[in-house]
Amino acid sequence: MIKLLGTNCPFRQPFESKIMKSQSCPVQLDGWDLRILSEIQSDGRISKSELAKRVHLSASACSERLRVLEAAGVIEGFYARLSPALIGGIISVMVEVVLDRHRLEDQRHFETAIQEIPEILDCWAIGGRIDYLMRVSSPSMAAYQDFMEGLLQAGLGIEQYYSLVVTKPVKSNSPIPLSSLKQR
Repeated sequence: MIKLLGTNCPFRQPFESKIMKSQSCPVQLDGWDLRILSEIQSDGRISKSELAKRVHLSASACSERLRVLEAAGVIEGFYARLSPALIGGIISVMVEVVLDRHRLEDQRHFETAIQEIPEILDCWAIGGRIDYLMRVSSPSMAAYQDFMEGLLQAGLGIEQYYSLVVTKPVKSNSPIPLSSLKQR
């Protein structure tokens, strides 16, 4: 079994209450769960019957495990990955952000505000010389510059930012290597 920290943890009656009720509880993943997760990371559109065949479980047992993994928050959602090159006219910029103050309320203000900005695709709080790393999508460099000027004027407490323009994707959206969890 592999224990992970999960949220929204319902009882898993048929599987010996592997997920306990609490606000934040350990989620124990067994070999079946890891096989299911590996398969759906590779093919999120796989049918439940085909998934059950691939992981060698009955359809009902596989569906129940999938339901519990979703309810526990292990599976955060299913998405379509779009090709920016084929859509055309989209650039990606990695933006390093340094806040002018580092109080908890300043961080919360920044983090809450960026949730509503669709151009910010991803944002990570990180340690070190910068506070946040964001992935921003824009139709052009001029539009990106306008976007950043607006962000600076929005009162989010940004002291400095550094732009790193993505020239080409080399590797992205890779599945989590669950095979390494089996070895612990």
